[in-house]
Amino acid sequence: MVALAFKKSTDLTANDIEPSDIIAINGAPKVADRNEREDIALYLAQITGELAVLARSAQYDLLGYFLEMARIEAKGHAGNFKAPN
Repeated sequence: MVALAFKKSTDLTANDIEPSDIIAINGAPKVADRNEREDIALYLAQITGELAVLARSAQYDLLGYFLEMARIEAKGHAGNFKAPN
């Protein structure tokens, strides 16, 4: 289970939460270390890719599409950490 901490204490539903409102996950502060952020981006790319395959196998094509877009976005963020050749 993931516990989230928010900037302000309000009665929000899941649909009202903005990423900028989250200041901590499981009591830990936001990740600032470059290597850890890259690892997280790569992990997100991996799991969203797996979820996209699962969604499409169950004929949830639109959900699979959005998960694939999330995978591409995460790979892009991971790529931002690579030094140019």
